Amino acid sequence: MRTITIRYTAFRACPNCEGRGDDGASWRPEECRRCKGRGRLVTGVEVEDSVDGVLPRSRYDFNALGEVYLLDFDEDEEFEVVRATPY
Repeated sequence: MRTITIRYTAFRACPNCEGRGDDGASWRPEECRRCKGRGRLVTGVEVEDSVDGVLPRSRYDFNALGEVYLLDFDEDEEFEVVRATPY
């Protein structure tokens, strides 16, 4: 089975909550809407395919929450996704 390995390589503190992960209100602590309570955003990702090796940046996209979107892959193809570094 084909395996896709995702490594998060760079982060930054969330500018919305300043890395706290919440809205800062002690009387009503809610998770930050931008980072979903994590306190940091993803700014760098490396994706490795067990068939093609490390994929160039043009073969995938990602957002600040760490969700990775593979481009130019067959939708019917099955593969396993492994997150090598936690987010």
